[in-house]
Amino acid sequence: ANRINLNIAFSRRFAQLNDIPLATHGALNQAPEAFPLCLPTNTPPEEPMEIHKPKPVHSWRELLTEIGVIVIGVAIALSAEQGVEWWHWRGQVVQARQAIFAEIAANGRDTFKRRVAITPCVERQIAQSDAILTALENKKTPGKLTNFRMGSMGVLSDSEWQSERASQSLTHFPRAELALLSLYYTRLEIFQPLVNEERIAWQQLSILQNPPAGLTPSDLIRLRAALATAQNMGGLISLSAQRILQLTRQLGITVPATDPMRVNNFCTMSTLDEQRLLKAQEAAHVPKYGF
Repeated sequence: ANRINLNIAFSRRFAQLNDIPLATHGALNQAPEAFPLCLPTNTPPEEPMEIHKPKPVHSWRELLTEIGVIVIGVAIALSAEQGVEWWHWRGQVVQARQAIFAEIAANGRDTFKRRVAITPCVERQIAQSDAILTALENKKTPGKLTNFRMGSMGVLSDSEWQSERASQSLTHFPRAELALLSLYYTRLEIFQPLVNEERIAWQQLSILQNPPAGLTPSDLIRLRAALATAQNMGGLISLSAQRILQLTRQLGITVPATDPMRVNNFCTMSTLDEQRLLKAQEAAHVPKYGF
């Protein structure tokens, strides 16, 4: 009886809240069993979560099988990662090698091959300068220089090497190749100070183009020391240039031939005359020596 009364009361309240017509209220009094006790819902029932319980290991063979599957999966993942990284650095090494080799070839063409080609002209200038100093020391009229050069000009570049070293691409080069490249750029660092020392010595000797009267013995001693420096530096520069070219060949790099016009101008024109020529070519938009 209590359940019937509760069912009737709840059904009447539900009818009021949901605006059921009044005629239905009578039906509630006459047939309460037609309105069973129920609770409305707006959401479907949730499905129970499926849980996979681990299977117990019953033998050492099953345990080793599970461990083997895990190890193989980890090994495959690591191998795939290393393969992707290797492929990435392989491309980086190819690009770095092309850039560095182009830089080395340009250095060989513009500086080292040119230095080897002009060595006879440098030696001629040294011999003529020595003859002028000897005449001045003996109070005789000195001869003339064929032409006077302040040393060999040339710009050495290592920007590509420095750039690739900063990007860590060099660490992925083959060890033998990397050793040769390191030796090359080490010799490049040694080469430039020799050129600077030679240029300073020839700047001091530039007075021999037109020796003034009244040079004192101390002046001649200073000029003789400068000539010795120029001679020593010239020999070291020529030897270093030949060794660097040999190292370039060991790397498998073909160095283009230097421009014969540059060699001819060095041997026949003074430094000042060649600078004037280059400025005139630049003003006329003519490529310098075809480069």
